[in-house]
Amino acid sequence: MKALEVLLGYGCNEKCLFCSQDLAWRRAPGMPFALVARELFKAAKDGYRAVCFTGGEPTSRRDLPEMLALARRLGFEYRRVQTNGLKLGEPGAVEALEAAGATHFRVSLHGHTPELHDELVKVPGAFAKAVAGLERIRARGLGVGVNVVLNKANAAFLTETCEAFLERGVSDFVLIYPLFEGDMVHHEAAMTLTVQDAAAAIRRAVAAFDRRGAPRPRLLNLTPCAAPELIDRMLAWSAHSLLVLDAESKPVDLYMASHDDRLRTGPCEACALKDECLGFKRSWLERFPAGGGLSPVAERPAAPRAGARILRRGGGAFESGRHELARAVQPVAGQAADPAGLRVERLVVTLDAETGRVHEGREEWLEPLGEATHA
Repeated sequence: MKALEVLLGYGCNEKCLFCSQDLAWRRAPGMPFALVARELFKAAKDGYRAVCFTGGEPTSRRDLPEMLALARRLGFEYRRVQTNGLKLGEPGAVEALEAAGATHFRVSLHGHTPELHDELVKVPGAFAKAVAGLERIRARGLGVGVNVVLNKANAAFLTETCEAFLERGVSDFVLIYPLFEGDMVHHEAAMTLTVQDAAAAIRRAVAAFDRRGAPRPRLLNLTPCAAPELIDRMLAWSAHSLLVLDAESKPVDLYMASHDDRLRTGPCEACALKDECLGFKRSWLERFPAGGGLSPVAERPAAPRAGARILRRGGGAFESGRHELARAVQPVAGQAADPAGLRVERLVVTLDAETGRVHEGREEWLEPLGEATHA
């Protein structure tokens, strides 16, 4: 199932201390509905059946229900909203998005208590509203997952955070190591934790999942050398993308592995995965030179478990030839408001089935506000 990601804009109603987007980006306008509609039509015509609306905060858009309704009419089977959950706590909000066409939600929750979560997102009452929204999603029988961004303030409570939402019936978790970009750079003293400390917290949390017999969480923004035994749960670390499968082995999600700004250094030369791993983010290496004391992976880990499939030669997921896997369309980050229009970029990910390699293509254009002229 090919996946389209639509980043509607950078406007948000929270101010997370670890956010990889800069607060200044919020000054630019979001994607106009006409552009979103055009991208949906184009993707549907090209065989796409999954779409994720993200941001910023997509629920801040009054026209989000119209976008979901259009996606449903165009035949998108998987329609996800990525959200901080703040608006979902309002009466009728979840029901309205479901009626419009939402089938899945991913809710960002960064602690197990109001005190911890609200302090991290800088909005009093945010935890209660997000949890209320999550409960409504569960009650409606819709798909729901939880994202947790690790940082110095919440890592010690990661196990408790995961257990709190496991007890509420959530089984789909993504644990995210922070990126040293955007607003995060202004709060590094309070937010930074080493990869080793993050991995230790993750291992403790994984043990809690195992004790409950729950599916292990997926991990984002980590390289295999951080926790080689968990490589089967890591997303987007290699030049191959990762498909996420449902209980019937149907693809329902795709995490794109960007080659941008990735470097190999320190332990990489002796690593058993050096030909596959993309390496470290440049911004991370600036803070943790030479690989931050990580050790190379001594031998290639066993094949991934069921539930995640790395696309590689002989993987059997695709026939021969070149296949488009995913698209992402978004406003160019960091632009100032411009009456001439909005700069937009589209990323297209394709797979060469013969080599098992994933390739990226980008295009950028100026979208006249109030018009739709770019095909």
